[in-house]
Amino acid sequence: MIAGHVYVIYTALARPPKDKLTVCICATENLFFWINTNPQRHGVGQLALTAADHGALTHDCFLDCSRVTSFSQHELDAAQHRGTISAALVQRIVEFLESEQPKTLPPRFLKLAIDNLAPLFR
Repeated sequence: MIAGHVYVIYTALARPPKDKLTVCICATENLFFWINTNPQRHGVGQLALTAADHGALTHDCFLDCSRVTSFSQHELDAAQHRGTISAALVQRIVEFLESEQPKTLPPRFLKLAIDNLAPLFR
């Protein structure tokens, strides 16, 4: 796993279990933000994405920055790598995190995401 890269991970965390598009924010701890078709109902930390933001996106969607997710080793072993996100998208994510500071995202994970992603565009 590599921070700033997109992965498709089949997970039972989704209901029903399915492939989830994710962005790795910390390779060391295997932490990810989910990409969802619709924003979470609570509306916190939802960064709008367009299909043009990455080749793995087939429609407009949302990066859920309200929480991080980790996956089991067997889910990670079966993950499908979809490449890195662009420097422009990394910058949008970092600026979003810095300005929004999603209240549902623990400060440790907010700092970790910013610290791991920011060097990819700065």
